[in-house]
Amino acid sequence: MLPSAPRFLEFLAFFARRTAPYTQVEASAITAALAEAERLADGRRTDEPAALFYACARRSRAFGALARDFIPFVTRRHAHAVGHELDVEDVALDILRTRILLGAITFQELRTELAALRSTGV
Repeated sequence: MLPSAPRFLEFLAFFARRTAPYTQVEASAITAALAEAERLADGRRTDEPAALFYACARRSRAFGALARDFIPFVTRRHAHAVGHELDVEDVALDILRTRILLGAITFQELRTELAALRSTGV
């Protein structure tokens, strides 16, 4: 189950205090990202990490300086929560995030790529 917007924003604030305390985030855009992730996953738990990554990456600017580190971190954490481990370097996720921002990859394509990079039995 994807996190609620208040819980997600609370975790983001905690992450920010540790890594970039003066970063401003756009809570409304992040809340919209979570709603989009919910829609994209369409009740499929195994699609939630890809949906979360895709929706947050599309709104990277809303995360400010935290985007580069937080989006991969929270995606990995959520994958772990649904029983998967993403076997991919941060730089590869950064490239995927850039491709999403440029409109060069669809959610379906991302879902396929991330499915190939995950292992089960965590």
